Amino acid sequence: MFSAVRSGALGRWCSRGTVLPRFLSSTGAPPVRQAQLLELSEVEKVLSDVRAGDVRVFPVGEGGLHGGSCADYMVVATGRSDWHVRNIAQALLYKIKQKQKGSDRILMPSVEGQQAGKWIVIDSGSIVIHTLEERAREYYDLESIWTKEVSPNISVQELETSLAKTPPWSIDLFTKLESLKHVSYPHEF
Repeated sequence: MFSAVRSGALGRWCSRGTVLPRFLSSTGAPPVRQAQLLELSEVEKVLSDVRAGDVRVFPVGEGGLHGGSCADYMVVATGRSDWHVRNIAQALLYKIKQKQKGSDRILMPSVEGQQAGKWIVIDSGSIVIHTLEERAREYYDLESIWTKEVSPNISVQELETSLAKTPPWSIDLFTKLESLKHVSYPHEF
């Protein structure tokens, strides 16, 4: 990214305004929570236009669950396939770009997981959007995290074990490797 900026490869973007990804800052000051890039109604419209399934909105702001230190709303939507999940994310990013068209500064949200496509998170300031593939959504069950009250009696160890979910395929691989320990090879090093 930095080499592209230095080489001028992003010149076509800079001619319309300044491109400022969230993680880049010209000051040494700590980052401030980003201004709202999309309204909740705009997010819901885009998600319905691209036919995202089972859209749920959780208020997590000041009056919502968990104190709202990261966002005001958490939106969770389901895509039918990896391609559909990527398409949902691209539609949201396109809407953000269109909303800022003609402005001097273009602010882009923080995006994670675009390469894999199973779970993409878009942090657009006051709204964090999770788009997950059907099986990933069932497995991670984000709704249970954002709908349950945090109990003061829960231990740190219980939290660590509940948050450290391991996909079933990795457990199967580990047990297969463990079963091969007794196998001797003719040329051990």
